Formats: sequence, C-alpha cells, structure tokens
Amino acid sequence: MAGLAAMIIFIGDMSLVPKTMHADITGIDNSTTSSVLHVNNGTKNVTIRVIDIDGGPVVGATVVFYGLHTSASGMTDSNGNALVNINTSSFIVSGEGYLKLSAKASGFVDYQNDFALKVVDS
Repeated sequence: MAGLAAMIIFIGDMSLVPKTMHADITGIDNSTTSSVLHVNNGTKNVTIRVIDIDGGPVVGATVVFYGLHTSASGMTDSNGNALVNINTSSFIVSGEGYLKLSAKASGFVDYQNDFALKVVDS
C-alpha cells in the first residue's frame, strides 16, 4: 500500500517530468536572412532563441555551438535569447561543414541539432 501511495504522489507531481525545448538561430550579425558562415570572415554574432513546448522562453539555458575544431557558448536571457560570438578563423573545413548546436537547462530535456549552422570555405 505504501508503494501505491508513493506512485500516486509521483504521478501527481508532473513537475518532475522534464519538458522539451527547441533552439533556433534567429540572426547572424543582426541579419535574419543568412544561416551560413564563411571561413576567415571575422567574429560573427549569432543570436539563438530557446523556447519550451508551449512557446515560452527558456531562461538560463546554456547554448553551445561546436564542431570543425571550434566551440562557442552563451546563456539565454529572460526572453530566451542568447548571443554567441563565433570566431570564423578557427574553423577547419574543406568545402563545407556544419556546426552542431546544443542547449541545456534545468528541468528540460537536452536539445541537440547536428546541422545547425552551415560553414563554407570560400
């Protein structure tokens, strides 16, 4: 009987179940028209928005771009936005490749996109 009571309490407390979240690139250097970075093109400011399943902002999420022998990270603000500065001179790519994007926040399932941002050796 005690086991049943514990199960009912657990099921009743849905806050223990992590929510899902999603991250999108919303701009590069204040432009919303490009989702491609070019090698050796200076430091680029990439804006990411992280939202929960209901469309609300995820505050305090850590977002990380990584791959192609580089990484850069940021943290979301009260609106779910993060600004990440990526140094394009550190990329090692022949032709084209992709940076991965991960987002992590307490109470949420980790988000991962293996093809978040295209990088081109121009």
